[in-house]
Amino acid sequence: MRDYTPEYESFQDDALAVLSGAAVTVAVTGFWWKPVYAGPIALAIAVIAYFLTPRARGGTIIAVAVITLVAMLGRWIANYPVV
Repeated sequence: MRDYTPEYESFQDDALAVLSGAAVTVAVTGFWWKPVYAGPIALAIAVIAYFLTPRARGGTIIAVAVITLVAMLGRWIANYPVV
């Protein structure tokens, strides 16, 4: 059994995982909500997570941008169907 003490635990990694997950979740809600509003909110959360870690590569930011673009495209196609 591992001994969990504060000097061995890294809560920063857990916080970054929660922020990244929250950013992706907000971006995905753009499919049901308004992607024009959900996208920038998710992007702001992803940028906060990016600057909190010294070894960030920006993968969450790219994922949020792609999800937002797909949500916007899906919303546009749903509103203007091709006949």
